[in-house]
Amino acid sequence: MARVDPEDDDLRRFVVHHYRYDPQRHERRHVLVEAFDTAAEARTCLDRVRAEIARRRETDPGFDRREYVSSRTLEPGDRRREANSRLLRRTIRHGVTPGDWADDLELPSSTSRLRFGRDPGRRTTAMLRWRLHRWRKDR
Repeated sequence: MARVDPEDDDLRRFVVHHYRYDPQRHERRHVLVEAFDTAAEARTCLDRVRAEIARRRETDPGFDRREYVSSRTLEPGDRRREANSRLLRRTIRHGVTPGDWADDLELPSSTSRLRFGRDPGRRTTAMLRWRLHRWRKDR
């Protein structure tokens, strides 16, 4: 299996996470299992971890039934786009209207930027819609 660095934003990677209790952080969270460069390798790892969870579910009476395994595909540039989204969110939360620099930022598909104001040539307020699909569901 060709494992890759899950933090390498230059590669398309298939990341497998195990949702479980993390004793180091004293909370349930998605713990990284592995990252791969092909979907088939990620599926193999996913099936292996899923079988381990099923085995523990049957044999261990104290097993946490909320445990599960999942995977996601991270495209090149995803981390950079998410960082840009967080930058805009923090800017707006601090009451600052993003300048022209914000037009050049590449944003994730789940983020949209709307401008409101009386004068169309002048920005007075900026707002981000995080999770555009949720916004559409509310309509």
